[in-house]
Amino acid sequence: MWTILAEKPLLISIMIGGVVAGLLYGWLQTGNKRLGVASLATVLLIPVSFYVADSIVTDREKILQAIYSTAEAVEQNDHESAVIYIADRATRQRALSELPNYEFHRIGVRNIQINMVTGSLPPEATVDLDASVTASMNRGGMRNIRVPRRVILTFQKQPDGEWMVTDYTHMPLTGGADGFTPNRI
Repeated sequence: MWTILAEKPLLISIMIGGVVAGLLYGWLQTGNKRLGVASLATVLLIPVSFYVADSIVTDREKILQAIYSTAEAVEQNDHESAVIYIADRATRQRALSELPNYEFHRIGVRNIQINMVTGSLPPEATVDLDASVTASMNRGGMRNIRVPRRVILTFQKQPDGEWMVTDYTHMPLTGGADGFTPNRI
């Protein structure tokens, strides 16, 4: 219930609107003042639902924030900020050795699928997303090439409540690994 309230306030507002419509219809049919007052009071729940949704940050929203912050840092070629959400030391070193090979110009992230791993302790999530990258190789002749990639991330919830990456891989959108895919996951 909290997830629906926190992530889908529009859906809650539509349901509240249905209740308000029913109360208003009852008031118009019967003239009962209590139904009119109840409909006005119920309408006030709509902005309250948006306020509550803004104040609650769910695990999915924390993961999305980490993804978007990382994409922005990579696009700005800020390698140290790009790996801030990587908890595993070896994975962080792998990313830091991979990122300087490219100069990134534009990154778009879409089709994000977050799958929470049930029963895991600490909580884990697997994220599968599509990234559209425009980049140049620092060594070589490829300049401003648009490269669509499928990125798979493994997130783990830390004791402080933050979600951090413990492993990652990327590959072409279709097919299996290629020459740029790290041998992981």
